[in-house]
This record gives sequence, C-alpha cells and structure tokens, in this order.
Amino acid sequence: MSGALSLLHSMKAQGDIRRITQEMVDLQRQVASGARANDLAGFGGASSRILSAQGMKASTEARASVLSQLDARLGVQASALGEVASTSTHLALTIRQAISGNDGRGVSNELELAFQGIVATLNQTWNGQPLFAGERQEGVPVKIASLEDLLAATTPGDLFDEAERRQSVDVGLGSPVALSKKASELSTGLFNALRDLKLMIDGAGGQIGQPILPAQANQLLTIAVALETEASRFTNEEGRVGQVQTRFAEEQTRMRQRSDLLTKEIGDHADADLAQVSIRLSALMAQYEASAKTFADLSQLSLLRYL
Repeated sequence: MSGALSLLHSMKAQGDIRRITQEMVDLQRQVASGARANDLAGFGGASSRILSAQGMKASTEARASVLSQLDARLGVQASALGEVASTSTHLALTIRQAISGNDGRGVSNELELAFQGIVATLNQTWNGQPLFAGERQEGVPVKIASLEDLLAATTPGDLFDEAERRQSVDVGLGSPVALSKKASELSTGLFNALRDLKLMIDGAGGQIGQPILPAQANQLLTIAVALETEASRFTNEEGRVGQVQTRFAEEQTRMRQRSDLLTKEIGDHADADLAQVSIRLSALMAQYEASAKTFADLSQLSLLRYL
C-alpha cells in the first residue's frame, strides 16, 4: 500500500516538475521577447484590440512620415519663392538707382542676371519633381532659356509647360491642400515686366545710356513699380506656404502623440509585465526545487529500505 502511495507521490512530483518547467520556459520567453504571447492567438480576447491598434499606429506613422517629407519640400519651396521676390526687388532697386544717378548703363547686365536667376529658381525640383509645374511629375515649367526666347513667346504655351491643375495633397485634414501655385499663376506678370524692360533696352540700342532721357526715366519707373508689385506676389505666396508648413508641423506633432498613445495601448495588452514575470519565476524556481527534491527522495525508496 505504501509502495503504491509512494509511486503516486512520485508521479505527482514528476508531473509538477513538467508543469513548472513549461511555465518557466514561457516566462523566460516573455523576458527575452517582452511579449506576453508568441502570436495573436495567444492574446485571447485582446487580440482584436491589439490588431486594430497596430493598424491605426501603422497608418498614423505613415501620415507622419508623409508630413515630414512635405515639411522639407515646403521649406525648399518657400526659399525659392523668397529668392524670386528678392531678385525682382533687387532689379527694381537697380532701376531706381539708375534713374536717381541718371545713368542706365548697368541695367542691361542686371536684367540678364535677374532673368537667369528667376528662370532657374522657378524650375527647381524636389526629389525629381518640379515645384511649380502643378501635377506634372517631370520636366520644368518655364520653357524659355533666354531674354530673346521671352520676346519670341507670344502665348502662355510658348512660355510655360505645366499641368492644368495645381499639385495638392490630402493628409487627412478634411480636404486636399494645394502645395503650390503654378509658375504661370505666379510669374506671368513678372515675365511681362522683364519683357518690357528688354524691349526698352533693345529700343535704346542694347543699353540705356547716360544721361537717361525723361521719357526713358518714366518708363523705367513704371517697370520698377511693376517689378515690386510682382515681388509682393511672391512674398505673399511665400507666406501662404509658411502657413501650410506650420499647419503640417502641428499635424505631425499630433500624429506623433497619437502614435505614442497607440504604442501604449498595444503595450498594455501585449507587453509582458517583467516585474511580475520576475516574481513568478522566483516562485516557480522554489516550487521546482521542492518538487525535484520530493521526486528524488521518492525515487530512492525501495522495499528493502522501507522494511
């Protein structure tokens, strides 16, 4: 009877050892991985909540990444707009100084430099895509390469090569946001002023001389005012882009905060509580040692020793 009882206790101790070993292996896995279970099935009823939170987190982080890229693009775009405004203002100032000094001999060179700078700036790209060509993904919006080309351009199609619509982006703010006006919307008036100045210079034999004739001074003043007006147009657009950039930055911050909350939500359901795991491991180790000692003691029993 005692032998049967010893065998029963021995089998129970052996079973306890197997159970404790399996539980300890699972707890050690939790320590190593930081997760409560190997897969979603192991999380039971929380699996659907974890899956939903993971999907929202991935979507949120994707939007934040897009906003980060747009922030960089808008920074380059604002800089380009400011550069065109500065170039136009500088040319207008050169004209005013020429009128004040009654010497127009430097205007021709300044016009050439301003034209080349404006065209190059309006044809800037970001990641291979033109900034001011609307929805166009390649090429450049300003087709002309010289002041002579400008004089020969009699229609908008001769001057610009751009998409019909502005480029816009939807980042979940309720409606698509236009990233930029097209080159034709921004610079048609500016190119008209440059054309007028080029025609005036050509009409004066290629250079405005010294002294400047009264009629020339009046015409130059009109062109200077036009250049300043067009510079203001670019400055205003630069301000609009800055507002969009600020709005995107605020949304990006909100997306990061939402991602952090979703990360916490996922962790609350999926992450192992390492403090509790450590306590449980210590308790199981004590149980394991006790069961192992019991099993060892029972395994050494024999009928001879019993007698």
